[in-house]
Amino acid sequence: MNAPIDATRGLPIPVSVRIASKSTQLQEITRLQPGTIIEFPKRADEELDVMINSTVIGKGRAVKVGENFGVEITSCRDLPRT
Repeated sequence: MNAPIDATRGLPIPVSVRIASKSTQLQEITRLQPGTIIEFPKRADEELDVMINSTVIGKGRAVKVGENFGVEITSCRDLPRT
């Protein structure tokens, strides 16, 4: 194996899950306050984006894991395997 690549495999990589996104006018942003609801153009049952460094690497759906939330991966890009 390639020693420099192997050395990086143990590094922590932040994984994010994006529920939805939208653009809105600054005027609307300045009116946000606790209790405000922002509606997104995405159905509640649609898959979520699984991301690394703002790049979508897969899709998933929200699941409950004990008292926590989790994401069940439903599809993903081909990623290097260890």
